[in-house]
Amino acid sequence: MSARDSAPFHGLLVPGLHGSDPDHWQQRWQTHLPWLHSLTLPDWQNTELAFWLDRLDLAADALPSPFVLIAHGFGCVAAAHWSVTRPRRVSGLLLVAPALPETSPRRLPAPLTVPARLVASTSDPWMSLDEARRLARDWGCAFRNGGDLGHINSASGIGEWRRGFEDLRWLLSQRVSRGTALTG
Repeated sequence: MSARDSAPFHGLLVPGLHGSDPDHWQQRWQTHLPWLHSLTLPDWQNTELAFWLDRLDLAADALPSPFVLIAHGFGCVAAAHWSVTRPRRVSGLLLVAPALPETSPRRLPAPLTVPARLVASTSDPWMSLDEARRLARDWGCAFRNGGDLGHINSASGIGEWRRGFEDLRWLLSQRVSRGTALTG
């Protein structure tokens, strides 16, 4: 049994379109947090939601339930949609800098039933702060204005994004306060 298998928490990183480069905060977090796993896709340019949901199913099968989803960009859309159709698998969502291609459904098939926080930037080229705030309200997420960070990715120059760790701690504390088992 590896340290990753015996971790008190498990999480799945869901990158956005084009994946996450080595300087992206998601990749840096995975280096520091052995309980994080990452979604892999054979085609990071594919914007078909069903394709992403199928790949999330495959990734989830390798993890103990429940686990947290930590998503970025289009990955937020996929993670939110996946979690409402599989509520027993997910214990929380951290959704960062969501991006909605025109072909993506804005509405979820059901309300989120787990703690969720959506973090958005005042200068994200893919979604305005007001639109992100509305999305958080529509999806039932707590909302945090992340400030002037562009798309909150490696181009933002935020390194491992320490403030994001605080969002993750908040999410994990919500799991505990709601009685979610820490060991899954």
